[in-house]
Amino acid sequence: MPPKKTIAEPNVTVPNGDPAKGRDIFDQQCAACHAFEGDDKTASAPTLGGLVGRKSGSTQFPYSKGMKSAGFNWTEKHLFMFLKNPSKYVVGTKMAFAGLENEQERADLIAYLANN
Repeated sequence: MPPKKTIAEPNVTVPNGDPAKGRDIFDQQCAACHAFEGDDKTASAPTLGGLVGRKSGSTQFPYSKGMKSAGFNWTEKHLFMFLKNPSKYVVGTKMAFAGLENEQERADLIAYLANN
């Protein structure tokens, strides 16, 4: 069996983010589906506590094949690109979110996620 194709670490620079602004973005854009704690088996979206450093598709949440086979650990660079356009970055993702085009908003959200 051939090895799984993984998504390589993007060659991008993530701007410094403001976690306080990131919390506002999280509350407006993410909190309807995501939480930082809970039971991934019954949640409508995976929990995000401890996301940075975690392997993609590795919790009990029923991830798409695309996310399960993405094969990377969540880093700020992966999040920066994923949050721009989730369905383009991980083809087949179940995440129904168009993305955040604004680089600073993405950096602020990542700063908030990295602290939770």
